[in-house]
Amino acid sequence: MRIFKICFCFATLCITALAQSDKGSISGTVLDPFGKPARLAALQANNTATGAIAKASATANGSYQLADLAAGTYDVSVNTPGVRPFEKKGVLVQAGKATALNVRLQEGTQMSTLGEDGEAIVADQKNHKPPSGPTPRTADGKPDLTGVWWSPVMVDPGKPEWTPYAQKIAQERTENNRKDAPQAHCLPGATLRRGPLYEFVQSKEMIVEVSDDDSPGFHHIYFGREHPKDPDILWYGDSVDRWDGDTLVVDRVNFEEAAWLDQDSHPHGENLHIVERYRRPDLGHLETEITVEDPKVLAKPWTFKRVSDLAAGHAVREFLCTENNRDVPHLVGK
Repeated sequence: MRIFKICFCFATLCITALAQSDKGSISGTVLDPFGKPARLAALQANNTATGAIAKASATANGSYQLADLAAGTYDVSVNTPGVRPFEKKGVLVQAGKATALNVRLQEGTQMSTLGEDGEAIVADQKNHKPPSGPTPRTADGKPDLTGVWWSPVMVDPGKPEWTPYAQKIAQERTENNRKDAPQAHCLPGATLRRGPLYEFVQSKEMIVEVSDDDSPGFHHIYFGREHPKDPDILWYGDSVDRWDGDTLVVDRVNFEEAAWLDQDSHPHGENLHIVERYRRPDLGHLETEITVEDPKVLAKPWTFKRVSDLAAGHAVREFLCTENNRDVPHLVGK
């Protein structure tokens, strides 16, 4: 009987070892633009063949591990507040082996100015203490999205497939130190950017969205309207909304050509169409799913998901960019 148990245990260990050898991993460190550990970095590996997704977070010293990955090729993305998203395509994972991938993140569109100071955002996130409680509702029973919200955290970056045109323009802007970024010249920031604080003020007729470091920093989202037949071109786009159950659906079109699409310096075309779906599952959180359609810059629609914490006790203060714009004299291209 004892021999049988020993043999059985040995066989079990062999089977376990074989099973483990069928998996691989990706590991390394994530550093911020200043060479410090990116403690809040969120990593995601997407299997290009199966679509399977693995996620991990960097530790206090910046190290991470994406474990138990099936052998194959992966696209790895890294997101952390205040800096440009990172993506590495075609990372090979082999069975029983650890693939090393070290990441050095780059500064945001505005070179860590205008609310994109990564260290300041990390410090702010330590203050995140979203209150608990049920979803607040308006008199007609709809979720009330009113409140001041922290900059959203990416929970699913999706998989944008940029066209050669979009990649070319983004590269040119990056190589030119992004000196022509609209926000650096007191114009609205990237279309998909939010925060570091933003506010929703909701009424029966409309929602007003306000950002604390943007100029002019506010735009209206109208209930019960249609987009104008004669396009009215706007920096924030023409926005209309409707309710789909407890989800607010915002439809945005007609964007100013000079606006940059995202913080990674991509442009947009004249047919840019953005659909935002907002859901407030409880008092302290706001979930957002955004789908971007633009045949000039995206091979297919791009959908990603973010979550914001309620910034209880905080307020959006006035922001006058033109009064004290110190960026322009220091914006030097190549």
